[in-house]
Amino acid sequence: MAVIQKLRNSGVVVGVVVAALVLFVVSDILSSKYGNGNPNQPQDVIASIYGEEIKDDQIDKIANDLFMQRLQNDPNLQEKMQKDEELRRKTIKEVYGEAWDELIKKEVLYSEIKKANITLSDADIEELLWGEYHSQTMEQIPDFKTNGKFDAAIVKRFYKQAKTNSMLRGFLVTLTNSIKDQELMSRYATYVAKANVKTKIEKEMEYLVANQTVAGSIVAIAHNSIPDKDIKITDSDLEAYLEEHKEEYKNLDERRTVKYVVWDVTPTTQDTQTIFEQAVKYAEGLRATTEADTSSAGEFLNIADIGEKTPQEVGSQLWRSPAGSVLGPLYKAGKFYVYQKIKEKNDTGLTVRASHILIPNDGPLPDGSTTITDSIMALAKATELYNQVKGGANIAELASKFSTDQGSASNGGDLGWKGVNGFVKPFANFCKSATKGQVGLVKSQFGYHIIKMMEEPSNILVKYSENIIPITPGNETVKRVAKASREFKSTIGSDAAKFDKTQEQQGLIPRLVRDIQTNTDRFAGIEEPSDVKEVLYWLFDNDRKAGDVSDVFSFPTRHVVMKVETAKHIGFATLEDVRSEIEPIVRQEMKGKKIAEKLEAAIAKAKNPNDLSKAVNGLLIPADDLRMGQRMIPQLNAELKILGAVFGSEENKFSKPIIGKEYTAVVYVTKRKAIEVPKSVLSAPDQYAFMNSGQFMAGTLDRTFKKQAKIQDYRYKFEWF
Repeated sequence: MAVIQKLRNSGVVVGVVVAALVLFVVSDILSSKYGNGNPNQPQDVIASIYGEEIKDDQIDKIANDLFMQRLQNDPNLQEKMQKDEELRRKTIKEVYGEAWDELIKKEVLYSEIKKANITLSDADIEELLWGEYHSQTMEQIPDFKTNGKFDAAIVKRFYKQAKTNSMLRGFLVTLTNSIKDQELMSRYATYVAKANVKTKIEKEMEYLVANQTVAGSIVAIAHNSIPDKDIKITDSDLEAYLEEHKEEYKNLDERRTVKYVVWDVTPTTQDTQTIFEQAVKYAEGLRATTEADTSSAGEFLNIADIGEKTPQEVGSQLWRSPAGSVLGPLYKAGKFYVYQKIKEKNDTGLTVRASHILIPNDGPLPDGSTTITDSIMALAKATELYNQVKGGANIAELASKFSTDQGSASNGGDLGWKGVNGFVKPFANFCKSATKGQVGLVKSQFGYHIIKMMEEPSNILVKYSENIIPITPGNETVKRVAKASREFKSTIGSDAAKFDKTQEQQGLIPRLVRDIQTNTDRFAGIEEPSDVKEVLYWLFDNDRKAGDVSDVFSFPTRHVVMKVETAKHIGFATLEDVRSEIEPIVRQEMKGKKIAEKLEAAIAKAKNPNDLSKAVNGLLIPADDLRMGQRMIPQLNAELKILGAVFGSEENKFSKPIIGKEYTAVVYVTKRKAIEVPKSVLSAPDQYAFMNSGQFMAGTLDRTFKKQAKIQDYRYKFEWF
């Protein structure tokens, strides 16, 4: 809410913000679709919802609004993005991620609310903004408070000022719309929750399920008693099962299962040596020039501003070198770095690198040897450690054992480079006058600090250039990998049947990824976003089918050849989509049918369950005090079909054979306990009542509507995803 505070304290020129917004042209970013595109897919379609295409200009508008909100909080954001490519990409990705969530809400959730004709009147909106029953969101905005409490008068005043202030108006319009959406969702969820009440019959049935017991026996035969080789499954059997269960196997989105082989393009030792020599020559060239190279120079930084990706030597050496000095090549994470110091100037603050051990005023020390009970004991322990460090003991080892500052203790007490003004006052006072190697003991509200200065303090700002030379594979390495991948592809051509055979012959390890969706952002061995996008383009071609084999994907760090195992399209699944999934189920059913025939024949001669179990060599399981609510049968586990039959069978009669998941059984009930549902059950609180709360129902509705909407995500086609 910084925008409000800025408007309070100064006359922020709205024109500056508007001018900055003009620089952010979303269409320029979106026009850069990845690769050459897929000719079988419209390039401007970002999603399919309820079967309708959603164009990218719809998300552009939402993204623009969200970016405007960010600019209101940070008017310099656009300028920062122009100077920092990493920040630009990060911001765009975040903005469009938020825009996607808003788009889905608008197209799915709020369209359903609109159909329900749930609306808010002007009076409702005013009540939400500044009424007695205002939105909780308003409570969370500090600028709307007086002495820590929500102040409706302040809110009214801001809304009145917004009539003549476009910047404030934009912020308040966004806030109002957000609160309206929250309230509409809350009302809709509450409406559905109130309608979702249990009937008298449902409550009675719940009681019976939880309390009804039976006595009797179950005769069961395990399906695995029949060898798999004795069961012959045909496509007709599988098709019949799929037709009967087609709703269960309905594809709500596009999915692909692929098998692929990868050849890593890894720099060799020789490649690394070649790049190192190039980096050395580059550094020598910089040293030989009379004027510093300013082309890659950034802003003035203090030593604490050095990023984590920067080699540690930069802070310890470059700051103490004269202007024009060159540092490097330095190696870190597969890259060589060369730095040149351009300029330096004095800083208004002091930056230090210190390590410390914190001994609390009370409480146990991490090593478990001591529990501090008061400040006298804390001082004694701190003095002991201070003397050890001053005498040459390793402060890192002592900090890891005794310091209660967990953040620094795990790093040997090292606090890194920080501005002294960021420390508590006694700590800062020591650092301001200390030099490298000096040890001190100070007290703060947190306890006693044993401090050691690890570097000389710095009061200068430095502008430097950073030149990064990545270690890349050489031409010979690339040629070798290209030859191997091309030979593999040449051998198999487009014949999927040859893929597995050739991969095995060449000793390649295949990778299998199941049910890839369009929003997948990485595969095993393929992590680079640009590489993943190219694969997704190929996989989600509308004509893609099982058995298709890709050409060689020649990525910078790896070559890949893929084979499509299954290509599931939206709608009812085909047999090939689910063959491997349903084949074991159908096999179990066919075994169950064989066992059922055996049981049927034996029932005609058996007088009781004991006779039947002996005749078929089956398990005889007592069913004394069995309850449906326990959802399992001893020895059979979760065989719910058989459990249900226990409670639905006639007394003193063999049931028909029931085919379960892993057993087929016959039930014989001797007694069913008579049970009467007490009237108190109908008025008793529902233990699952929380599921009918508006808040719980909102999450359920969100998931349900998204499932019904059959959302097909095509964001992978856009560079910012």
